[in-house]
Amino acid sequence: MPTRRRFFRNFAVAPLVAAGAGAKAQPAVPFAPGPPPWPDDSDPQFWDRLREQFYLKPGEAYFNTGTIGATPRPVLERVIEDMRTLQATLTRWDWSPFMPNWISGYSPEVPLRQKLAKLVNADAMEIGLIQNATMGMNFLSHGLDLKSGDEVITTNQEHPGGVCGWQLRAKRDGVVWKQIQMPVPANDPDELVRLYAQAITPRTRVLSFPHIISPTAVVMPVKRLSALAHDHKCLAVVDGAHGVGQVEVDMKDIGCDAYFASPHKWLLAPPGNGMLYIPRERQDQFWTTLDSSEWDNHKDGMYRFMQYGTGNMSLLAGLDAAIDFHYRIGPEKVRARIRSLADRLRNGLQQIPSARISSPVHPELAGAIVVHRIEGVPAQKLQDELWLRGQLRVRSVGDALGVRQSCMIYNSEAEIDATLEIVKALAAKLA
Repeated sequence: MPTRRRFFRNFAVAPLVAAGAGAKAQPAVPFAPGPPPWPDDSDPQFWDRLREQFYLKPGEAYFNTGTIGATPRPVLERVIEDMRTLQATLTRWDWSPFMPNWISGYSPEVPLRQKLAKLVNADAMEIGLIQNATMGMNFLSHGLDLKSGDEVITTNQEHPGGVCGWQLRAKRDGVVWKQIQMPVPANDPDELVRLYAQAITPRTRVLSFPHIISPTAVVMPVKRLSALAHDHKCLAVVDGAHGVGQVEVDMKDIGCDAYFASPHKWLLAPPGNGMLYIPRERQDQFWTTLDSSEWDNHKDGMYRFMQYGTGNMSLLAGLDAAIDFHYRIGPEKVRARIRSLADRLRNGLQQIPSARISSPVHPELAGAIVVHRIEGVPAQKLQDELWLRGQLRVRSVGDALGVRQSCMIYNSEAEIDATLEIVKALAAKLA
């Protein structure tokens, strides 16, 4: 089946002529102008120029990628172009084998799955395109055959979307949901593995853990935890909402039994996109719980999990464009850039006496998110002051932790330094 983009491109180049004799040619759909020129890799102002690929207002800094990424111009324009052209060509959709799909939720979308699989070192048949990480968690928690007394172990710092499925199974089916108590800050990988190991009993069936913890930004030792699960004949289930795009995600290396992600965060795809990974040898252990005609298709096992009903195909076009955008910069270059900004912030905060870092500083556990606070300053106050004084948008995660500051490619050293100056001023005022 041809792709809609190729079909649309042909449609835009030459007017379509209706099939009936004497029908008038239809004009091509007007497309929006393209984004600013792409910066040269050798340009010393590369990252400043790259920021022009976003709609962010000059003078305002966005540090909340941990909630939702800023969509790049070419990604958003691809979605808009796709939706606009769909509406202009809707009458041409005749369901023939040579006609591209106008909706998602029913088709296998193999080329896009192949592209996403390459990014995470998996096979396309091990990737399902879903709508967000919460959907992935629910497929996994409700799709497993667990009985009363079976144990699932998580951390005590889970995002609701990553844990409520287990809570429901506990209430409905008598599954035992256990939590390990995470240290704050967490700065010892061995301790985290030990906490899980100590919680395992002969009734344990699943170790469930984030790749990167949402409120405290701990980059968990997922490879070691997956191996620990297998040593005890348990499944390793990973909440990767913050993983893809922020850190390297290599499914073969991690060795987990399931991984779900939200590309609308660090991969900068439009909201409404999600990824679910289950290796071939584990797929038959999970029932699909959102069903349509391919619910029992085990030849392409992950296609079963893509049967969510009529969806917006243009969002998948946006995911496709976001992956292209990510590769155009280079995944390693992205990771190095955002890590360097976060390290600059961490190093600066450590020089301010009243500043406290709630996220890890250990190099194995630290990523591109820094969670920090000031002694005696409520988290909401710190969030508000960073905006009022510097137009720096961070997110409060509660007084015990402070604010979560997610460093991304559209941020700059100057914005990090502005953060530190405001924190210094607030701390000095309290001294």
